Amino acid sequence: MSTNVYGIDQLKNEFRSRLEILDKCVVGIILFGSLARGEISGKSDIDLLVLHDGCGIPDPVERRRYLYEIIHSALKGRFEAITLLDMELKHFLQPNEITPLLLNIYWDGVVLLDRVGILTNYLENIRGKIMASGLKRVKSGRTYIWILPKPLEEVRLL
Repeated sequence: MSTNVYGIDQLKNEFRSRLEILDKCVVGIILFGSLARGEISGKSDIDLLVLHDGCGIPDPVERRRYLYEIIHSALKGRFEAITLLDMELKHFLQPNEITPLLLNIYWDGVVLLDRVGILTNYLENIRGKIMASGLKRVKSGRTYIWILPKPLEEVRLL
């Protein structure tokens, strides 16, 4: 898949060129979902995980609202619908629990912004661990499900 076909390279450049308007607490942005997989449809939105460190906004609703506003401003209305998740960098790198959503982000994620210089290598490393674990991802309609190598057996990735 050529990332240029789906505009991912252009999106990376847009974020890089607009760094000055992004708060310094934003240390990474990861694209995930249909756009990252190249499965764009007429109803596709853009799904972003914003990684932060030291935002100083303890209320999760207020923090997400603030991050949404600065990301929306950086994209200058390029997308009608933006789905934004936020996570502290340390929780992304060492989560207490890896949910199916986080697995999908690890698997599909495309690093758009990396101020810490480790995200691309981290995702490559975790993808290798996912493959080695025996986890399998299966498409079911428009969604994906993860199949454990052995039913009810815990899988450790980190």
